[in-house]
Order: sequence, then structure tokens, then C-alpha cells
Amino acid sequence: MKVKLSFKEIEKYLNIESPEFPKYVAPLINLANQYAQGTRPKTVGQMSELIHQFAGKSLPEWEEWYLQQKPDAIKNAAEKIVKKLEELKNSLNKIDRGG
Repeated sequence: MKVKLSFKEIEKYLNIESPEFPKYVAPLINLANQYAQGTRPKTVGQMSELIHQFAGKSLPEWEEWYLQQKPDAIKNAAEKIVKKLEELKNSLNKIDRGG
């Protein structure tokens, strides 16, 4: 059975608000992640398999369990994405300077 949650539902369950970004920031982060492959199974694990191994029922239980299974996954994914964002920034600076 597949369960889909909207961002609004996730915010409600976690009692959080989405951060506000300038207009083009979110697409740039997504693009950087595509190039960095920060959320690929090699980096964060195969979620379709991990979810079947998880015996808990709540999001806090999942978070605790996942961090025990993959303690460095979030840090590694973030580092990959930040590195690509820095490369993008450097590229844009070169374009601004004319090469």
C-alpha cells in the first residue's frame, strides 16, 4: 500500500512551517541535488527496502531508527548538495565576470 502525504500534511504532523526562500532558490537546490545525487540509495539507503525493515509506527520512531541504520546519511547528502551549490555559485560568478 502506498501512502502519499502533501507538504501541508507533513507540516501539520510535524508542527512546523516551511522555510521561505527567494523565488529561485528551491529549484536551484533541487538541480544541485540532481547533479550531486545526494538522495540516491548509495548515499541515503534504498528507502523502499528500509521502510519494510522498520517496525515502528510514528515519524519520530522512524527518525530514530533510520539514524541508527544510516548515521551519516543526512550529513553526507547535505555535503554533496552544498558542494554542488558552491560549484554553481562559482560558475555564476565566472559568468558575471565574463569568463
